[in-house]
Amino acid sequence: MRSGDKLTVLHYVGADDDRGGIVSVVRALAGAGQFQCVLGVNRGFRQRRSPPLAAFELPALDGEVLRLRTLWRARAVAREVGRWLETEPGRIFHGHSRAGLAVALWLERVGETRVAVSVHCYGRRRWFYRWAAGRLGSRLFWLSPAMREYYGVGGDGWTGCIPGCVPAADIAPAATKPTGPPGRLRIAGVGMLVAWKRWHLVLEALAALPTATRARIGFTHIGAADDSEESRRYGAGLRERTKALGLEACVEWRGEAPSSRALLGESDCLVVASQHEPFSVAVLEALAAGVPVLAADSGGVRDVIEAPVNGWYFKSGDAADLARMLTMLVESDAVRRVRITREQLQPFTAPVVAAQWERVYEGLTGEVAVG
Repeated sequence: MRSGDKLTVLHYVGADDDRGGIVSVVRALAGAGQFQCVLGVNRGFRQRRSPPLAAFELPALDGEVLRLRTLWRARAVAREVGRWLETEPGRIFHGHSRAGLAVALWLERVGETRVAVSVHCYGRRRWFYRWAAGRLGSRLFWLSPAMREYYGVGGDGWTGCIPGCVPAADIAPAATKPTGPPGRLRIAGVGMLVAWKRWHLVLEALAALPTATRARIGFTHIGAADDSEESRRYGAGLRERTKALGLEACVEWRGEAPSSRALLGESDCLVVASQHEPFSVAVLEALAAGVPVLAADSGGVRDVIEAPVNGWYFKSGDAADLARMLTMLVESDAVRRVRITREQLQPFTAPVVAAQWERVYEGLTGEVAVG
């Protein structure tokens, strides 16, 4: 499945629908036009975004669960992917998510070299990811140096790392977007209602503020629960907690939205409360819109946010420190002093990142030709 001289890349996500940052990155890469992109998904996959991407449905796997059952069932997916790869020499498998890594390891086991993997998580079983990196070598990539360091893999700078990206056209022409009324702070939250995102920390921080300070801050979140019962309970618990803490006047849970653009356009700051956030696409979307970021001081965000140039940090998992930073932002001119430039974002734009992947993919097809 080649068009002209373009490679065709199967971006395997093992998902049931097109929500989430990984699909956002694939959409951005597809828009760059440097290679053809096909989503590798579970059967019955639902596309909600427009325009839809080409999709290849495969046996169902839980994309973000890595256990023995996942590794075993990934073999069936690898068999179908192997047949897809055999059809054209210009086809590449790019595994994303935990399930994508499992499929890639089966393909590598049978000698398939047209395989690349992006690690999108801070997994607990670090030894397994180090072992996988040993098996896949230069075909496995981390999202940022912070993630590579977390797994204990050596390297300097961005060696072995390729980040997520946003369309270059999404970058605001102005260095900094206009802020809201002086003395008020409009905070945005973007992401799934899952416990590891730690949205409850925002509620705890707001509740800890003096009443007069809290009255000057508003928090609006977009995103929904995933299909798990755990996520649905967490989302319901956040709404119940909002009411119990008396935060209904300053907290709004808007639910699922097709894009973060509208919310960012009315916000002064994005908050990222999760610990070890892999590499938040929402952070890139915020910076592209001229919106600074207040983030927990862990994870891939550390390779993007330079305080106080384009954002700030609070102590990971510390609601009191988050409250302290919110107070600083609403009582100072810190937001107005932020300067977000196109130069800062250039390495994270789709054409730049797509060019990096294109070099990787061409190297993989070269291995096939030589063999």
